[in-house]
Amino acid sequence: MGNEFVSNSAMAIFQRTGRYIFVFSVLMLVLQVTVVAAQNGKGGVTVTYESSGSSRVARFKNSNSYHVRVEFSYSGTKVHGSAEASGQDAVFVPANYSATYGGHGISVTSVRINRVIRSD
Repeated sequence: MGNEFVSNSAMAIFQRTGRYIFVFSVLMLVLQVTVVAAQNGKGGVTVTYESSGSSRVARFKNSNSYHVRVEFSYSGTKVHGSAEASGQDAVFVPANYSATYGGHGISVTSVRINRVIRSD
């Protein structure tokens, strides 16, 4: 009788604790996705990546109703060889349109938008 009570109590505690751990894990995952999405955009411009032949390019999408100049830093690898490449550059993105960067001998791994400047 005593052992049954202990095992039933332990199972009830583990079920409740498991539920809390599951909810907490889902909440943390949602927060991480939100943070990653926020890092990929700035000033109405978002960055996605696409494959172009054997390299990877960055696509900047402007959701503003005006043209912008996007200044960014990038890292990646050189297409011919495995040397790392990084630097800073800028692209002009028309209103409600997109522009790509890469394919000039560089496979883009990541992009960090530094500034978005309105270009009238």
